[in-house]
Amino acid sequence: MPRNINPTVVIGIDGGGTRSLAVAANSNGRVLALAGSGSLNFFGSGLPTARRTLKTLVRLLRSQLPSGTQFSHIVIGCAALFSDATRAEKNKLCRGLLPVSRTRVISDCQTASFGATLGKPGVVLIAGTGSIVLARNGAGQLTRVGGWGQILGDAGSAYWIAVESVKAAIAAEEGLGPKTGLSAVICRWFDAGRLTEIVPILHRADFAKDDFAALASHLARRVGSRDAVFRGICRNAGRQLAAQALAAAKLARLPARRLPIFLVGGVLTNNELVRASLIAALKAAGTVRIAKPKLAPVLGAAAMALVDAGVETTAAVVANLARRRSPGNP
Repeated sequence: MPRNINPTVVIGIDGGGTRSLAVAANSNGRVLALAGSGSLNFFGSGLPTARRTLKTLVRLLRSQLPSGTQFSHIVIGCAALFSDATRAEKNKLCRGLLPVSRTRVISDCQTASFGATLGKPGVVLIAGTGSIVLARNGAGQLTRVGGWGQILGDAGSAYWIAVESVKAAIAAEEGLGPKTGLSAVICRWFDAGRLTEIVPILHRADFAKDDFAALASHLARRVGSRDAVFRGICRNAGRQLAAQALAAAKLARLPARRLPIFLVGGVLTNNELVRASLIAALKAAGTVRIAKPKLAPVLGAAAMALVDAGVETTAAVVANLARRRSPGNP
């Protein structure tokens, strides 16, 4: 039998609003290469930035693979989208960088949802730079709540927490809200002497949404539970996220008994105040079950690419994907 000189190699990309990850995997689910770069949100960060990020990811993956490796299928989960990209959007993002005909560009919440549930019923709550909830029913249909972006929504997200924190600092300074230590920490983060000096920074053309969202994690590390105002903001974030998750489950008509809810994203991983408030609100509302995602979002994208390539995501394939390696460590 002739040797297969073109084995199946797929790419999965988790294109976040702040940071993006990419993996290349073979048909057994073994991760062959792993790369990271900046934002792939071509709405929030702009198309030139998104294309630079994609170009970097592809270059870094190729540098870890044998010369001439061909990519069978590619799935890109992109923070800019509600569902699938239009043909024009996909062409603008991918042309000259990836084989467009074998590439799918979809919402990053879809790849995160598939990775978390592997296509099984449940609710996936994502809170990172932005926030969104996807509920999958037994027929595989998806119901979305949230994901409207920083102007119209994203309650409970890192961006939302940053905005609420700055508003609280302003209110305290103007005598309209309780005292808080947020102002000093925020000013130091912006390298500003006073709050009024951050306004022109926020309106600079090069100050992106994800730049502001990064303030939330900084405040969680530097202020945390020590400040009553910040503590209240984080608890409110948890309640807002819980309300979205429960609304999505109701719209999808999922049974309330032992409903699995998967938590994904930096806010839920790194901010214990938000996570604890969220879990408390969910458990107070019914018999939900906090479940561990089967695969990280980037590996969910790779799993979807394998399905597109005709590979069955068996338990062995999923286990191999979950044992992803570090860059430069075969």
